[in-house]
Amino acid sequence: MDTFRCGVLLGLLLLYLPLASAEIYKWVDEKGRVHFGDRKDKKLAQEVVKPQIHASQWSRYNIDVKAEDVAISPEEIQSIRDGVNHVYEFYDRILHFDFYKTVPVNILILKDQATYYQYLTKKYGRRPTPSYDVYYPKDNQIIVYMREDRAGTFRTIRHEASHAIVDTITPYAPAWLNEGLAEQMETLKKSGSQLKIDKHAINHRQVRPQLQSNSVMGIGAFLRLPSKKWRHTLANRNGGLQAYAGEFVNFLLSTSPDRSFVMRLMHKFERGDRTISYYLVDQNYIGGIRTLEVKWNSWLAASRQDTIEL
Repeated sequence: MDTFRCGVLLGLLLLYLPLASAEIYKWVDEKGRVHFGDRKDKKLAQEVVKPQIHASQWSRYNIDVKAEDVAISPEEIQSIRDGVNHVYEFYDRILHFDFYKTVPVNILILKDQATYYQYLTKKYGRRPTPSYDVYYPKDNQIIVYMREDRAGTFRTIRHEASHAIVDTITPYAPAWLNEGLAEQMETLKKSGSQLKIDKHAINHRQVRPQLQSNSVMGIGAFLRLPSKKWRHTLANRNGGLQAYAGEFVNFLLSTSPDRSFVMRLMHKFERGDRTISYYLVDQNYIGGIRTLEVKWNSWLAASRQDTIEL
């Protein structure tokens, strides 16, 4: 078994076992495959694995929030800051990103859509494509306008905060993964010390009819889509592809082993790997694309939990 798969299995055990509980054992079978488990078997030549556990060094950022000509309460400002910090915390604690290169985002909230487009036209020198919000990397700024759905406005801020992190640390991440992770941040919340992701109702409603009509895009075709096509699709406000990415990444984050896979995949892109994601996934997902597709289709068809506890 290769180093990647061993690491996935070990990471899995660490996620499932309490830190101060049973020993973790490692052994190699007659075919040379490496196994991990939490039970001692006298019939096997096992060795005890002593993993190095490091506490997260995460600390909150002071997020600058500015509102122009729009009333926003101190409670809402604090909610925005908390939500963005939860996004940073997700990438730190769950995906183990190093933030030494990351500057905390600053947020500008404009009063309405017309003002928003005027502002972006002046900033970009041309009229932008239709959007609710945008991340401007030069200033590390998220620009939004206040919609009637104020909660929706705050969700899009978290969405763009995710893009800010990925674009800064993992610029080679494929668009489907970048967008899929950003979709998760819209429903990210924190209860006590526990980060949680709620089901994204809009994405769920958009993908479910495709499943019922047997028209869900195959994983192979999905992973082969180039990022350029993604950008063109999103610029034309085609939400179907975005919803698919959101549901697919939600599926990958729903279990510990697949969450570990996402983390390792992101770190490969962080190191500059530009392999087409189809081949990278096929090489590194246990069982390859075929196994992934079977699990994905089963997950889509099942009555699943509404909240993922991370």
